[in-house]
Amino acid sequence: MTAAVVTDAERAAAGRWLVKHGVDVPTMTDLLALRLGFRAGARPPGSWRWIGVAVLGYVAATTGFLSLAFLPGVHGAELVDSSYVFFLLIDQHLGYWLPARVRDRQALARFGTLGGPPRTEVIGWFLAVPLVTFGGGAALAVTIFATTPFRTYAGSWLLLLVLGAAVTAAMVTDVFRRPVIAEDATSRAVDTALRLHDLLVAMPGIYAVPVLVDPLVGHAQPPEWRPWLVGYAVLAVATQVVVGVLQWRRLRAVLRGIRGEVRGRA
Repeated sequence: MTAAVVTDAERAAAGRWLVKHGVDVPTMTDLLALRLGFRAGARPPGSWRWIGVAVLGYVAATTGFLSLAFLPGVHGAELVDSSYVFFLLIDQHLGYWLPARVRDRQALARFGTLGGPPRTEVIGWFLAVPLVTFGGGAALAVTIFATTPFRTYAGSWLLLLVLGAAVTAAMVTDVFRRPVIAEDATSRAVDTALRLHDLLVAMPGIYAVPVLVDPLVGHAQPPEWRPWLVGYAVLAVATQVVVGVLQWRRLRAVLRGIRGEVRGRA
């Protein structure tokens, strides 16, 4: 197997990421560049393919959703009007996770794994965000379906929530199932930091935001339920902000440990 090529752009981006977080490693290794480069904004080789996949996936998902209008009993005008926003958010999540996952697998194939299980305590309060976003949204969708004539809206919104939950579940599962990709104590600490970082990116509170767009672009949403839907969106976003701050502090604590370790070896 050909070894993964590390670009200068990835090295530079990884270095900036570490400096931004106050970590000064003596040498920028290929492993750190592979794992941090894309996450820090560099485009790895072949990244144009991911752009094409993202565009095709978005068009296919949007077209498929609008095609639901041809199903018996479905009123096309009552489908969720903000579905395009929902698919943009899914595209954004997958556009981060899939290339990062490829780079992680390349790093694993080249450098192997360091003994010891992944740190599972990185989860923190993360589960509160999907519970509010998907659990709360599903409860509202089922209630709207059961108590109002807006069944197409409720059913299509529930479908979008299921898709968002599936993407989030895939991203979070990957965080916990992937082995520790490291070659020394520093890269092991970075591995833990990246798990926290990936959970921050995977937070699904933004999937509650499209319900705020619906009243602006159409009339599919039941008017009497708008105060509840606005409250739901605000609660989901607020939960994400609070949990995000807590996760960020844990990430900073891990990175402080790296700084202390580097100074101790100096």
